[in-house]
Amino acid sequence: MLPEERGVMQEIEGKTATAGIAPARRADAAVRRFAAECLERMQSSESGILENRDSEALHDYRVALRRCRTVLGQMKGVFPEREVRRWLDRLGRLGELTGPLRDCHVMLADLPLYQSVLPESLRPALAPLQSYLEREAASAHRILADRLRRMDYRRTIESWQRFLERPAPKRPSAPNALAAADELSGRRIWKLYRRMLREGASLGPDSPSEAFHALRKQGKKLRYLLEFSASLRGDGELRDLIAPLKKLQGVLGEFQDAAVQRDRLLYRAEILRQEGQPLETLLAIGALIGHLERRQSRCRRQFSEGFAVLAGKPSRRRYRKLFGLGHGEGDSGRRGG
Repeated sequence: MLPEERGVMQEIEGKTATAGIAPARRADAAVRRFAAECLERMQSSESGILENRDSEALHDYRVALRRCRTVLGQMKGVFPEREVRRWLDRLGRLGELTGPLRDCHVMLADLPLYQSVLPESLRPALAPLQSYLEREAASAHRILADRLRRMDYRRTIESWQRFLERPAPKRPSAPNALAAADELSGRRIWKLYRRMLREGASLGPDSPSEAFHALRKQGKKLRYLLEFSASLRGDGELRDLIAPLKKLQGVLGEFQDAAVQRDRLLYRAEILRQEGQPLETLLAIGALIGHLERRQSRCRRQFSEGFAVLAGKPSRRRYRKLFGLGHGEGDSGRRGG
């Protein structure tokens, strides 16, 4: 352990002894417990993914994995840094495996909407696009199912489970392992919230899609950390903070999906053109691209409304009351995130 880490460790151990922090409130124990619940959700979703019953199993798997990675990455100093980096990398690769199939699910689910926005004369022309998407989804599922059945995947999951079931050490080397989980997560929530306010306030009607996507990722971190904090409290106190954040995330998610689908439709249109598909199919795809661009414009307007709720005085006061005071950040909100 580095000398500066040893100093922090001694300070935390002193505070822990003084405050009488229960073992269950230890940050390392709380993160392990939360991550174990996420892992259980992932494992319970595996059969649904393998059998390709519906898209919900994949969605549940991805959300549980993101929650786990967020808490592991945001609760700084709870585990040795080398272990955290190793597991964030391994879990991140698992998330990347699921991306192609998820994108296919989204586009196939939106096909009825696509049909409804087209002139009736062009609707039959989408049949080649639907066939292409179904073939692509089948291929993405075969690849994902093959990876989930492989021994290296099982070893990763089993190794992660062993790590989470490991007893908490009496004298951990990580500087924040013995910190109170609610206080540590509260400080992080306060920083993430203020960062979202800064980044969101800088967005305008002409901001690039990448800026909205970056804010969406910050929002996910904030939401999952709020859910982690809510699991520590167990009283539903944070529900009024999570709900408007989920609503804003929904707008940002729709914006991002529209951007991704637009790009994918352009790519698929070129493939269908090379296959010699009828002109009507390309015209139909062009109309859909126009619809997606209008959808993005609508999301930009809706973002302003949703962000105003998140950044409004009632929300600021609530965040400051719960996470700003008594968490080492002060009440003024002047410090950076």
